[in-house]
Amino acid sequence: MVTDFLLFNKLAELNREMTPERLFHEKGVGAYGEFYLYMPFSDYTKADFLNNPEESTEVFVRFSRALGRRGSAETARDVRGMCTKFFTAGGDYDLMCQNMPVFFIKEAKKFPDLYDALRPQNGLSFDREKFWKFMSDNPEAFHLILWLFSNKGTIKSYRHMESFSVNTYIWRNQKNKIFYVRYQWMPLAGIQNIPSQEAEFLAGYDPDALTNDLYNAIEDGIYPEYELSVQIIPENAAKEFPFDIFDKTLTWPERACPHIKVGKLILNRLPSSFHDEVELCYFSPSHVVPGIEIPEDEMLALMCFSHDEEWRNRRR
Repeated sequence: MVTDFLLFNKLAELNREMTPERLFHEKGVGAYGEFYLYMPFSDYTKADFLNNPEESTEVFVRFSRALGRRGSAETARDVRGMCTKFFTAGGDYDLMCQNMPVFFIKEAKKFPDLYDALRPQNGLSFDREKFWKFMSDNPEAFHLILWLFSNKGTIKSYRHMESFSVNTYIWRNQKNKIFYVRYQWMPLAGIQNIPSQEAEFLAGYDPDALTNDLYNAIEDGIYPEYELSVQIIPENAAKEFPFDIFDKTLTWPERACPHIKVGKLILNRLPSSFHDEVELCYFSPSHVVPGIEIPEDEMLALMCFSHDEEWRNRRR
């Protein structure tokens, strides 16, 4: 009779590492870093990490492909995510962004149908007929489609990828004044994309090209740097805009809402355990801190529920 209980425990731990896959953004890579604030933003928010330029904030960033399953090629045409977790004195704050400035839909009731049109079918990335049927039935999605089928859909490196919050959030200051904000990350090394032919070649030659590029750069001391900027609309001015500021299929015009530089992010450390630190990391728009809030936006509320419920399912 086998009585090697240490062996039993090791096998049990291996079984528990087989975590259920995410519905989207399954294939990803992560790194740690520091966020350095340029100047205090106390006029706009009471969030502590946005008010003290003398102290840096530790962060963890996860880059991912929206439709990429485990083992898929990273350079395939897709939407990319950049989720940043700020470890602040007021708690963990999750800033979830993507490399497209807009989203597919703006109405919460269409969310389940979008999931159904995008989720894998029979081991494939998605059912193309179902995908294009959804897009034709929802013409507001074509703004994102135009971005996706440009060179922005085939990026060269996570180190050269810009990203946008898409969602609109609330900043609240100590005087209880409200401001609406959208975020943008800009790579300080410049934006670089690749043509579809090169993306297809790399998909076969080096399916993990983006992960290898990020890891090799950090190991060689070439630390990726990104600059965070925000667009701000005061609460009393929001009603004057000729469009819905919560509409995720539209961008805010820079002439009316210029970008304000907030700070710099430097990625300088790799995770020691991919499973514990990258595979099990959990991001949700619901993770906010005092001074940053979720507005009354049905779509964003549904996304909070979706991310939280997915984590409850994956951690079982």
